[in-house]
Amino acid sequence: MNTLDSVDEMKKLDTVSVIGSIEQLGDQCKQAWGDVQSITFPEQYKHVSSLVFSGMGGSALGAYVMKSLFSDTLPIPFEIVNDYHVPIYVNQHTLVVLGSYSGSTEETVSSAREGIAKKACVTGLTIGGALGKLFSDRSIPFYKINPIHNPSNQPRLGTGYSIFGQIALLTKLGFLNVTDNDLTAVIQILSKGNSWYGIENPEKQNKAKQLAKMLYQKIPIIVTAEFLSNVGRVVRNQIHESAKNFADYHIIPELNHHLMEGLTNPDTNKQLLVFVFFCSLLYSPRISTRFRITKDVVEKQKIKTYEFIPTSLEKISQVFECIQFGAYVNYYMAMLYGLDPSKIPWVDYFKTQVGKWK
Repeated sequence: MNTLDSVDEMKKLDTVSVIGSIEQLGDQCKQAWGDVQSITFPEQYKHVSSLVFSGMGGSALGAYVMKSLFSDTLPIPFEIVNDYHVPIYVNQHTLVVLGSYSGSTEETVSSAREGIAKKACVTGLTIGGALGKLFSDRSIPFYKINPIHNPSNQPRLGTGYSIFGQIALLTKLGFLNVTDNDLTAVIQILSKGNSWYGIENPEKQNKAKQLAKMLYQKIPIIVTAEFLSNVGRVVRNQIHESAKNFADYHIIPELNHHLMEGLTNPDTNKQLLVFVFFCSLLYSPRISTRFRITKDVVEKQKIKTYEFIPTSLEKISQVFECIQFGAYVNYYMAMLYGLDPSKIPWVDYFKTQVGKWK
């Protein structure tokens, strides 16, 4: 596709309304926040001393985002597991949160069974499947997602359910202090973002379309820090699955201790790499200084860079502003490649092959 202003052509490629899922991110957040309020948890869930989240792929993105967003306020240790097993220390004083959008993720179901066997305080988020049945059969309280605002039915595009579902769960249990006002601020900035980055807004004034063009046939290197750290993971994963384009992400200050030297070779780095810096006026002064100097180092090696600076004033709103921008960018990248962004043929192939060896 030569132009990103041909709305009809984009809708032909987008067979299950991935764009609808992106546009309804704010609605997902609002629905998840409201739905969780009706869940009743046993008293012991409020007195755990550690938190473990188990999930894979798109279903785990919310946990990563939440971990970096609330790293300075969450009062208990928080570990994320992308595997079949929960940590050995899990016991009756551990809150184990299982996330599987479909409910059929074998690694997550395995972790759920282990958490139950260890008598942990178990809960989770899912639309149903084997995980939902396990919860229901054992009368375990959980958030059963009704994905009315995720028409594509892709886990990676249900981040509003995942992130705000978990935020609501931990707020209800007393581990976070997120308010209705925080939700309102998120919804307001996402509404503005739909106008700024939506398919009806032409490329000449649409930063998401412009960046997609810049990243076409390139390797994006996403750079984040502090409370935005795991936004990079979301953007990278969505570029992989929606745009079928390799990408990577790195976090400042860690990348300053190795990555800059790795840009020297091969020579094709200069043609292929594009560094996308997710900056913020809410970063600490030292981190902001590192961003500025890192960008200088990259550009001195003749590698292209791009800066995205969120406009909202709260950390939680900036997180969603960046996620939304990234979602639009990878959507437009898929359009440039002439691809249906919902299809994940290699992941589907892999799951089919693995399923033969049970």
